[in-house]
This record gives sequence, C-alpha cells and structure tokens, in this order.
Amino acid sequence: MNRKLRPTLLACLVLASLTSVGMLSAQAQAPATAAAPGSSAPAAKRSVIALVAAVGDQFTYVRQKYQAGSNIIDNNTRRVIKVPNSGLNMAVLRGMDSAIAEKEPDSERIYLSLNAAEMEGVLPQDREKVAIGKIVSVLEKNPDRMRWDRLIVVTPKYLQSERQGMGPKLQGLGLYVQPLTGGQLGEFGDEATDITTQGESDTTTPGGGQSTSKTYIAPYSYIQKYELDPKTLRVISKDARHDYQKLSDPNSTALDPERAISQEVLATRITRMAERSAARALGASESDTKIEVGDVKPVKPEASKK
Repeated sequence: MNRKLRPTLLACLVLASLTSVGMLSAQAQAPATAAAPGSSAPAAKRSVIALVAAVGDQFTYVRQKYQAGSNIIDNNTRRVIKVPNSGLNMAVLRGMDSAIAEKEPDSERIYLSLNAAEMEGVLPQDREKVAIGKIVSVLEKNPDRMRWDRLIVVTPKYLQSERQGMGPKLQGLGLYVQPLTGGQLGEFGDEATDITTQGESDTTTPGGGQSTSKTYIAPYSYIQKYELDPKTLRVISKDARHDYQKLSDPNSTALDPERAISQEVLATRITRMAERSAARALGASESDTKIEVGDVKPVKPEASKK
C-alpha cells in the first residue's frame, strides 16, 4: 500500500504500547539505603528525580512522493496518527528511567506525563515550546517539587531542514518512507562515492544485519531534553536528539520498502527507537538495558484554569 500508513501497522503499534503499559510496576523505585547493623549513622539520602514525558500522542507518517520539477520545496505526503493510552509517553518514560537507573540506581524516580489533550491543535513547530510552557505552569503550583533534586523533561523537537536522507519538517516520533531509487548525493563533507552507489544509505536488515540501500523505511525520534531546577523551574540545560534507523531487506522482492518489512518488526522497532532515543538523551550507554516503570501521574492544568 502506497501513500498511507497500513491500518494493521497502527494496530501493531498500539498493541506494543499496551503491552508496555502492562509492564508498569512500582517496584522500579529503589529501596532506601539502610544503615549498617549496630551503626548510629543515618541512612544515606536518596536522590529524588522527577521524569516528565511530554511527546504527546501524535505519531507522524511521512512518505516521499515522485514529483517532476526542480522547484520542489517538500515532496512528501504526511499523515498524523493518534496513538492512544499514552503509548508514546510511556515509551519515552521507559527510556528516561533506564538511563537514570544506569547512573543512579538507588535514586527515587517520580514519573509524570503531560496529558496529550493539552497539545491538541498545536502546530508541529510550536509543540516543544507549548509543552515546556504548560509543564512549568502546572509544576509551579505543585509543592512536591521542593523535595526533588532533579527535574528532567522530554518534549518533541521540530527540524525544518532535511537531515541525512530523512525528510524535512520532521518532529517528535514517527516513520519516514523513502521509496524512490533516484536518491540524493551525499551531504556536503561526505566522502566521495562511486556513481553507482551515490544516494545509498547505510541500512539495517530485519534480522539486525548491515546493508546499504537507496530505498528504506525509517522510524525516527526527534526530541528535546530539558533539565530544570525543581525549585525555581528555570532551565538549566537542554539538548536535542535526532535519532532514526533506516531499515531495508535486500532479500525481499518487494519494490516498496514498506512492503519488505513486516508490520510486527516495524512496530517493535518504532517503540524501541523511542525508548533508546530518550535513554541516550539522558546520557545512557548504547546498551538495551530496560527496567519497569512505576506509577505515572498525569500533568494537566486544574479544571478551573481551562
């Protein structure tokens, strides 16, 4: 099927999200460090870290289309899919949590997510600014933050320009399909390549092997990580990540790369990409370490403020 997301892929993606939600457990929070027997020394204070996922529920499907002419600004079709049950925020929280667990395993983690409805109708290029603004507005009324040692927020990130063979105007979590073999020359600064391989990208096979191809389907995660001072809610630092994984199957006879990758494999890669991208945004290693996430509390304005 060309030019639109296969309905069964969305079903697989939702199923992957629901399965992940079913794994939630409050046991992820590490126990307090106890004093040694017979010792009068107090137990060491646990670091309290609040993790906030604010990527919303929008999953964007972008597919390149053939179009003649040299004055093409954006030759891609786009479709926004709503993923229910906070599936995208949950995936991001799992990644954030695994990064903190790796660095501070004894910390107490608090899990929060911005209600996706708060981002309804917001333009892609404005979602980052709106998300962080709403979070700050809500948390300034929350006295619990005074006991937090760190506050980390992940929002969608918008990128106007094309990057490494990925389409322009991408944001948040999504899927990019490059079905045309015309390809593009390497970006400025890339090493020169033989004319027969120009436009090819490094790709990954369904089994995890390495290959090259001019056509591919790529889950992506464009996110911004903020660290705020919990007491003042001032931004301490922010870092952007633009992650993707180009998939192709050199053994497939399908002419369309979207047909060459099974929907189950693709759905798994999408959720894994969201997790790993969030983990790396917080400085995690390249390992696939995952731990269960505890209770997630919604972050939304009070009803009287709407």
